Amino acid sequence: MREFLRKYAIYIFPAVFVVVLTPVLIMAIVSFDPGGDCSCETTGPALVPHTHGAALTSTVKGDMQLLMNVTPAAQLYQIVDGKLELCSGDDATGEMKHVTVDVIDARLAVGEWLPVTVDLVIRDAASGAIVVEAAAPATYSPGHGYHFGDNYRLPNDATYDWVATISPVQALRQEGAQNVWLETVEWEGSFTLDAEGNIVDKPAGLQVIGDFAEEGLHVTLSEGEPVALYGVEDSGTVLASEAGPDSRYFAVDVTDHAVNYEEKLPGAVVTLIFERGGESFEVVLDPVISPIYGFHYGANVALGPGEWQITVRVEGMDFLRHAGAAVTLARKAVSGSFAYTVAQS
Repeated sequence: MREFLRKYAIYIFPAVFVVVLTPVLIMAIVSFDPGGDCSCETTGPALVPHTHGAALTSTVKGDMQLLMNVTPAAQLYQIVDGKLELCSGDDATGEMKHVTVDVIDARLAVGEWLPVTVDLVIRDAASGAIVVEAAAPATYSPGHGYHFGDNYRLPNDATYDWVATISPVQALRQEGAQNVWLETVEWEGSFTLDAEGNIVDKPAGLQVIGDFAEEGLHVTLSEGEPVALYGVEDSGTVLASEAGPDSRYFAVDVTDHAVNYEEKLPGAVVTLIFERGGESFEVVLDPVISPIYGFHYGANVALGPGEWQITVRVEGMDFLRHAGAAVTLARKAVSGSFAYTVAQS
């Protein structure tokens, strides 16, 4: 027997390998269904709705799009020796505010965040006293992404003047970018906090109604005050379309939740279905570009008061696909429904 094993061992082990794996391979081939249903709700990164908050103020300077905001204190963590440690977030006085500045490419790869440093000086407008003088650290958050900011103590019931100093972009340049973002940019403004610490006259932002993930897509439905929308004809003529009475602006983000995480996806057909009692109607959203919210699908819609159900249907994503995106992104319509209340006027 030993002589037999020694002589034929080179053949026995591959034979055993084939015998074991063949049934597994047969089952995989038989059960594989490239057109089958796939729920991606439990795969990929965690769901976080986009935070479409209107900036307190925004501008374009030095080929940079700049956004500035002041919100309640955020829970922030820092990395110490490879571990996360809570560094701020508690606010017993209600005077801590999260002051942020976004610095975005407005020249080359429009919409990309830029590597810079941001220094903030905030003064009490009445006395001129400096309240904050600090380098705003780079910060990353779900829904907002990469920005610069921190929590700072700003007493309520006061007006503040601020100056943000943005450095030249701190990166090597390839040809075509060597003459861009070479100068320091200064940006200034003011804001007022009321007695409760709220921003006075802050622009209304979009509020998330709900979101869902299905078939590799992440879909977020938001709403806000009606907005003017502008169409562009082939001749380049711009035509304004004003919102009707009792309208709200509904915005839908459609992003990749499987291949290129949270990259926005154009080319979809997005429909909102509004239902209340026996009443039902559909609105196909147009692709929209916003200087604050970026690319999304939106429309002004007039709704009567009451309890509505809004169903978001996303379909028509028939663009060509590379390997790796062929199966993981939606090949059929996906939808989700949400309750929405319209108060009496």
